[in-house]
Amino acid sequence: MRVFAIFFHPSSNFTAAGGAEKRFLQALKVWEAKRLETTIVESRPKLVSTCCPSLEKIEIRLPVSFAGKGIYSIYLEWALWVAQACLSCPRIVKRKRYDLILAPNNTLPNLFVAYFIHVLSRVPLAVTVHHFDFPELQKKANVASTYRVYKETGFSNPIAFIKALTFSAMLALVRRSDVCITVSNFTAEFLMKNGISQDKIRVSGNGVDTALIERFKAEKKVYDGIFVGRISREKGIFDLVQIWKRVTALKPDSKLVIVGHGPDSASLKKTIEDNNMSSNIMQKGRCNDAELYTHMKASKVFLFPSRFEGWGLAVGEALACGLPAVCYNIPALREIFGKCSSVFFIPTGDTVRFAETVENILNEDNLPELEAASKEYAKHFSWKQVALNDLQIMRTATLH
Repeated sequence: MRVFAIFFHPSSNFTAAGGAEKRFLQALKVWEAKRLETTIVESRPKLVSTCCPSLEKIEIRLPVSFAGKGIYSIYLEWALWVAQACLSCPRIVKRKRYDLILAPNNTLPNLFVAYFIHVLSRVPLAVTVHHFDFPELQKKANVASTYRVYKETGFSNPIAFIKALTFSAMLALVRRSDVCITVSNFTAEFLMKNGISQDKIRVSGNGVDTALIERFKAEKKVYDGIFVGRISREKGIFDLVQIWKRVTALKPDSKLVIVGHGPDSASLKKTIEDNNMSSNIMQKGRCNDAELYTHMKASKVFLFPSRFEGWGLAVGEALACGLPAVCYNIPALREIFGKCSSVFFIPTGDTVRFAETVENILNEDNLPELEAASKEYAKHFSWKQVALNDLQIMRTATLH
């Protein structure tokens, strides 16, 4: 089987590699070992270049570079990459006969280019759907309802409107795929609620690289708390400041480290300064694996007030590092981690109870028991099994 994959991922101006990117890179390693012939069309900076040497990798560069980090600059950069990819990919696809077009993430650049090639080549299209920014299954998602969700999350009117339109475009393209590989049952149920046939949907899951994480050690607990993720308001980063402000009211020397980068990094820094929290909250920005997992292991508790998740890879990695986790009670996190005794769920937006739960964990003497429970639970998640699941789903898709 030959697969043609569109692997657009954010530039360093926007964020570091996220869960979707990690998932695809892990899958590629397994697929390469299984001799799956794959061509990957990738944006900059290249992520596939250092792994999977036998796979064909093609980088599509923009003729201009963007220094801006604002959301409008980001969307313009994405639009130009899509245009460039739509011009380049038809020539690439003509070189070989492919059996499947794959979009390993349901972001609009991946979906649009993959669907465009699917229409031109008439080759089946598979999409890995990680999540949509919609918190419930009781309502259908449309431009109006999605706009309200983004407004409630704190986005401005124009940004909320743009994101709502983007959301609707992504959902429309996913509907036109031949198979949807989802990471959780919640994501699968969301797709079915919004007009996608159950026959198209397969749940595959996510993994955690526990062997890699075990390589890194921390001599002592330097931080009381840690957050890891994209620095964007839907991840609850501004709630995080209020949570930690309450924690420091009782424990003045408490230290929180924030690992990650994103469009709200500058706003987060200003919020920390405005709340006089600079001595208690440290922003580390982008980190490599060694730095990331060392910071995790040097912390006592993982804080994750994200409002939208499809699986929660950061939580899984925190558990593998031996941390208890405190999260908002959103459906996907409850589905994946609800049976773990070291994961604590808080009603979304309740920063007071969130802070109280963190304080209780820090004040208790059972951190060793929580560490053992976290590490044991993380063993449930295998990247190899996920990649094999995906491979079987993709092979089935080519038979229709």
